[in-house]
Amino acid sequence: MPSAGSAFRRGGSGAGQAEAIIAPVRRRWRKVEAFAVTTATIICALAIGFTVVTLYQLGDESQSTADARQPANAVLTPTSGSVGTSVLVRGTNFPRYASIVFSWDGATTGMPTAQTNRRGAFSATVVVPSSATVGQHLLTVAQAGTSATAATTVSVSAAFAVTSAIVVPTPTPIPPTTPSFTSSASESPLTLPAGSTVSTSVTTNSATAGSFLVDAQLFSPLGVRTYETWWANESFAAAQSKTFAFPWTVPGTSSTGTWTVKIGVFSNDWATMYHWNNGAGTFAVTAAAPTVAPTVAPTAAPTPPSTPVPTPAPTLAPTLAPTPVPTPVATPAPTLAPTPVPTPVPTPAPTVAPTPVPTPVPTPVPTVAPTPAPTPVPTPAPTPAPGALSPLVVRGNALVNSSGAAVQLLGVNRSGTEYACIQGWGIFDGPNDAASVRAIAAWRTNAVRVPLNEDCWLAINGAPAAYSGTNYRQAIQSYVSLLNQNGLYAILELHWSAPGTQKATGQQPMLDRDHSVTFWSQVAATFKGNNAVLLEPYNEPYPDNNSDTTAAWQCWRDGGTCPGQNYQAAGMQEIVSAIRATGATNVILLDGVQYSNALSQWLTYAPSDPLNNLAASWHVYNFNVCAAATCWNNTAGAVAARVPVVATEVGTDNCSATFMNSLMSWLDAHNSGYLAWTWDDWGTACGNIALIVDYTGTPTTYGQIIKTHLAAR
Repeated sequence: MPSAGSAFRRGGSGAGQAEAIIAPVRRRWRKVEAFAVTTATIICALAIGFTVVTLYQLGDESQSTADARQPANAVLTPTSGSVGTSVLVRGTNFPRYASIVFSWDGATTGMPTAQTNRRGAFSATVVVPSSATVGQHLLTVAQAGTSATAATTVSVSAAFAVTSAIVVPTPTPIPPTTPSFTSSASESPLTLPAGSTVSTSVTTNSATAGSFLVDAQLFSPLGVRTYETWWANESFAAAQSKTFAFPWTVPGTSSTGTWTVKIGVFSNDWATMYHWNNGAGTFAVTAAAPTVAPTVAPTAAPTPPSTPVPTPAPTLAPTLAPTPVPTPVATPAPTLAPTPVPTPVPTPAPTVAPTPVPTPVPTPVPTVAPTPAPTPVPTPAPTPAPGALSPLVVRGNALVNSSGAAVQLLGVNRSGTEYACIQGWGIFDGPNDAASVRAIAAWRTNAVRVPLNEDCWLAINGAPAAYSGTNYRQAIQSYVSLLNQNGLYAILELHWSAPGTQKATGQQPMLDRDHSVTFWSQVAATFKGNNAVLLEPYNEPYPDNNSDTTAAWQCWRDGGTCPGQNYQAAGMQEIVSAIRATGATNVILLDGVQYSNALSQWLTYAPSDPLNNLAASWHVYNFNVCAAATCWNNTAGAVAARVPVVATEVGTDNCSATFMNSLMSWLDAHNSGYLAWTWDDWGTACGNIALIVDYTGTPTTYGQIIKTHLAAR
């Protein structure tokens, strides 16, 4: 159809006049049109840029769960002291790899600097300046500039009270005298039936003055530690004896035979063992007396007298000999670095253990007297053929194998299977062949922890087909089989998950009901019958905004609507029930809250398990809230007195041999397992917390600490 413009053009002079009128309008329209196109182009470009940046941040591995999710925090230890006091500053929830500067009342002179690790945490020591006056002062901790994970500078302040402006001179050190002890135990009664109570008195004599921890343990005829109690901060004068008494009720289902009392004396932080008596006393347990209801003869009608017949002697049931048990073998003493202990040592007690992020120190758990091993006890799998790896089961507060011997899990984490698949470039980060597994075993380990990805196992939410579903599951099964063939227990744990259609590219506060129950039903069904595999439902839960609160523990056990979460959480009870519904009898390891570092209410909220085959999983790093022996004793110690505790992640981001050896010695002293983070070649910097330089097992500086300790055991 011809346009109006063409008609004007054919109209002669009238058309020219019209054109003269329309031309300016057309020019203005073209300008408006150009402006609109330019504006739309800019808006589209900004939208695309915003989308790209958002997607990059969501998938950016450099962002830790701490970044921007909680306010930055700085904790001082101590919070008061005199001039010259060394103050340990622990910071959390700062941006990753940020430079940190300190100022005292606004002045930076003489103040140190620090750098955050991959979790946005750091620790540094600040000395109270000599110019400080008595009273309150502010120590400010600030990010030096911006980083890739923060658009603005992060700064927090903490108060410190100066109590004295006079520098107290450091006393001249006096060469220490090596503490020396003798010990003994007496029991009453010396023989008792199962189900009865035995009273034990422990007597310890110290040749030197000092403050020590006295530890007493009861071992069954099978050599399994069944009960433990201890007395911390006991002050002794030179040549002083102290006696400690405690009652204990022998479980009605306990092994009959000779039970052994063992006594140890340690430093109050459990780091050093001064004395161990592997046979301080004994008592005998016999079978529980059966309760027999009296037989009442029926009333019979009188009968005429007859010739008396001799009453036959009653037939006595044959006496059943007790089931033979092997002669108990003394538990070897853990070698405590740096000096090996010549005496044989026990399988001691409390355990606690994270790639956690610290928060305020959890309220110490009151010491709970351990109770007898729960009934029923899960039946271990049949004794394996020679050379096979023996299955594990929970007995009291120990993991034992099919022979009834206690097993301490010692090993490493093998990170990669939680992230490579969802990122679309593989299933493992590094080799997963027999040679690489033998390199792990060469460090004298017996366990490997394997992180899993929910989406990759279930092949959902866009997980790449080449690295998910059947391919992913078969790869995990093959790797677990390879670990078992090389004498290594496998711990399978869910590391990355996500609710709904969200892709599992990181850690969530809790499991989700959308997928996690199905995930664990499938994993349990896959590995049931192989009790050399342990199942760890969730890595580092942090419900209720990473708090150690009753609300957090209720969410942990029961799931549902939880504070700080926008999805329905799956609780530990429904996961345990889902696993058992498949017929799987594997040991289940349950991580505490606050990134697995808090175990304060683990015993209170532990889910019900028909097999009583649960253990506690603990994470301990130098930058955690619970990172000192006092906290370990008060929290993990109480849990370890009742159930096994395995520190499935331990590590340090500053290559501190002092911290790691203290922690590992504490765990050794309590026969608690530990697995170091992580067997990956992520670089040699201490902050990477990588054990190896290469997959032949060449250690980093940090890794050498672990390797040396394991070699000395």
